[in-house]
Amino acid sequence: MVTTREVSIDDATTVTHMVAALLAELEGGQKQGGLDTQLVVELLAMKERVYGFLAFTEERPVGLIMLSESAALFAGGTYGIITELYVVPDQRSSGVAMRLIEAAVGLGTLKDWVQLEVGAPRQPMWSRSPNSALYLKAGFAEIGPRLKLPLHGLASQRAKSNAAGRSRLDPRRQRALGRCIPDSSSRIA
Repeated sequence: MVTTREVSIDDATTVTHMVAALLAELEGGQKQGGLDTQLVVELLAMKERVYGFLAFTEERPVGLIMLSESAALFAGGTYGIITELYVVPDQRSSGVAMRLIEAAVGLGTLKDWVQLEVGAPRQPMWSRSPNSALYLKAGFAEIGPRLKLPLHGLASQRAKSNAAGRSRLDPRRQRALGRCIPDSSSRIA
């Protein structure tokens, strides 16, 4: 029988190991350095923004789902983002992931989130992934790809570029930022 419970700071080592295993799988075994347990502790301490559930069979942890809360106008308020979902290999296709998603849905309902979102691997990997079937079975709908802009080190790169009169932004973005936006107080009704 699978049971779930919320994670706590005391679970930091278990969370660290499970997320490290997930990242190793996603990166094809090419580990990019170890996951820092102290970072996990710091994130788990953010109790109003970061949430998680562990799944167990008997006393053995067999799955993890981590979520964060966000807010956006397009979503119509606050919503949850599934940031990590991992099930140990010998427990896959046994209902563990669905139990974790159900725990996330329960949390979202209690917090009045408008929706849950999850990022997916790049296409066509996503369409061949068993995860696509899992999320679709759980009621998720595809809304399109997500993109990222890593910010680590970007501020210092921008400062150097600006000092040299160059920008890392593409020319279209530079033109858009350069346009004046009319002040709404100067409009004539």
